[in-house]
Amino acid sequence: MRNPMEIWLDTTNVKTIQKAVRVGILSGITTNPSLIAQAKKDMESILEDLLHYQEGPVTVQVISQETNDMLQQGQMLYSFSNRIIVKVPLTKNGLEALHLLARQGIPTMATVIFHPRQALMAALAGANYVAPYISRIEKLGENPWPMLESLTKTFQQYQLQTKIMGASLNSVDQVIKCAEIGIYGVTLKDDLFEKMIEDYSPTVEGVHQFADEWEHVPTSFFN
Repeated sequence: MRNPMEIWLDTTNVKTIQKAVRVGILSGITTNPSLIAQAKKDMESILEDLLHYQEGPVTVQVISQETNDMLQQGQMLYSFSNRIIVKVPLTKNGLEALHLLARQGIPTMATVIFHPRQALMAALAGANYVAPYISRIEKLGENPWPMLESLTKTFQQYQLQTKIMGASLNSVDQVIKCAEIGIYGVTLKDDLFEKMIEDYSPTVEGVHQFADEWEHVPTSFFN
């Protein structure tokens, strides 16, 4: 029996992380250079918070575009905590850096992926995760869902251990579609996470109806 799809948060917002922990659905955190910059705190403090307020892994992206520098940055990140997964954009240089990190036993996530060949090359190079940018693929006029289905089938067929993380998601429907396909997990921004857990109006109406009817039950059981 397969494990359920994992939900990670794409955030540095501690309050959102705490909320996800309280409802018991958080498996990890993803970040990117934009999120780190928006936090307006020093890098060390941000990473300490992300590691402290939840028990899962935290992905952090290298900044350089040169192979040797990406390798050194990845090593530095992993030395900060062995719960850090090094995110590497899947350029030609990034592919080489990713492979070198993988050979050293440093966990990696190939990111900024738009095409199946990128995900396949990353998996063969030793990436632990690949993160296709679903909404951005759609903005290019392409259909990301056949891509995800193809990758899932290919990885299973060749028994590749690389996990597919759906990234750049903008709607609840996209999250449900990822679950239907059976990919390993999704990473959600704060607003999409809130939409996933918000009250559904028919449910609220049903609860109110039950509460009204309970008023007529002659019992003090819950008092």
